[in-house]
Amino acid sequence: MSEIKIGIPLHGKMAARAFHQPSFRQRLTEGGFKPLYFLSPYYFRSFDFDPSQYFELQVDQYDEYYQKHFLLQQLRMLRRFVIVTETTDLRFRELIESKLFDATLTGMALQMTYVAALRRIPGMGRLLSWMERNFYSTHAHDEQFKKQEVTCVLTPGMGNYGFWNENQFAHEAQRLGIPTFTAITNYDNIVNMGYRGFEPACLGVWSRQMADEAIKLHGYPANKLEITGPVQYDRFMTPLPKSREEFLRSLNLDPKKKTILFAGGVNINHYFDIYRVFVEQKDKVWREPFNFIVRPYPHPKLTNSPAWTVLENLFKQAGAYISNPGSIDASGDRTAEFRVDLAFDDAPDELNYLLRYSDVMVNYFSTIGLEAAICDLPTIHVGFDPYTFGLRFSVTTGFLQRQTHNRRPLRLAAARVAKNENELFSALEDYLNDRTLDREARHVYAESECGELDGQAGFRLVNMIKSRIKK
Repeated sequence: MSEIKIGIPLHGKMAARAFHQPSFRQRLTEGGFKPLYFLSPYYFRSFDFDPSQYFELQVDQYDEYYQKHFLLQQLRMLRRFVIVTETTDLRFRELIESKLFDATLTGMALQMTYVAALRRIPGMGRLLSWMERNFYSTHAHDEQFKKQEVTCVLTPGMGNYGFWNENQFAHEAQRLGIPTFTAITNYDNIVNMGYRGFEPACLGVWSRQMADEAIKLHGYPANKLEITGPVQYDRFMTPLPKSREEFLRSLNLDPKKKTILFAGGVNINHYFDIYRVFVEQKDKVWREPFNFIVRPYPHPKLTNSPAWTVLENLFKQAGAYISNPGSIDASGDRTAEFRVDLAFDDAPDELNYLLRYSDVMVNYFSTIGLEAAICDLPTIHVGFDPYTFGLRFSVTTGFLQRQTHNRRPLRLAAARVAKNENELFSALEDYLNDRTLDREARHVYAESECGELDGQAGFRLVNMIKSRIKK
């Protein structure tokens, strides 16, 4: 059989770390595919790629087109909210809050009224998607599709919120009669990111739970859906080349000590809270000296904050190790970060080691909590804000705890939620004394979100695509 050319757009980190990791590229090659990657400009312009296999995703064209069409902006905004869940309700209120002091009261009242009314009309999501697809056509990649003789396309997400570029890419392929396949790249995409922008030839989901949500919330046909598992987590199923002792020593940490990992979000205030607890009150954390690792969230909302530079130095002076996946050098160069995203190095990344070799993780209800459960790492979610003056509600723990995916009973059973400092210290003591606590709950939660965790998700996704391509 001749080589199957598959076009894959990579715009965000999750997509890059799923579809460009070495194991998935190998799965594609073994399945008879030649991947043609369409990379976001910040990836494409940072390295010299093979011009026969790598192309620039025309994000600038998409952005310019979007800015020119007011109705398109409204269609996408509405599509974000027509999947009615607790999270989309919260995000709608966040949108209102962000515009509250710039818009007129009349304008805000009208927007709130028409969005609140339209989002609950049955079939509205399908209508909005149809209008966008038929009234707003782009052709940014038509020439490349034809010139490269692309056989099929694989996109992350179904063109919902956060996947606008992939949505346009998929529409262009479908207009040319190119079969388009989709795989979900994060566990909250179905319930939190609004209505889908297109219907792929087949959708790869992680688990039975995700399949049920796609059918219920998106009206997605069951016969065009397969449970493949999360491709990006196949890497957690392979043995690590370094032992715990070797890895911790490579970070200048003591393998004889307990290791506490803090994985933060974008709210800079939380890092000050963590500094106050784990540095200024370290004697309350654990009765003996411990290794403390801080992994900041790799987003400009955090890393561009002047306060982060101050905090980073304070943590280092206190002996903490900073595991910074978004590190930018003095010249503003981000190539080290992008190399991690695109998995240029075959060796496991630092996070893989941290999740498997730490003794406990402290977090604020983010995706990494699921990754920790997969790696059997005990997790404590911080469920309180000591100081909220001047903060928007959307960056508080109260907002996070009300989101649909964070309220799932299995997620809450797999970790401890600390509602105050005393509960945080108590949970730390429990897990540091016995790492096996809640192990079964972590396993059950991980499987509920991810399905079968056997390192074969990439293999199943490739087979799904291959079996459905018209010969």
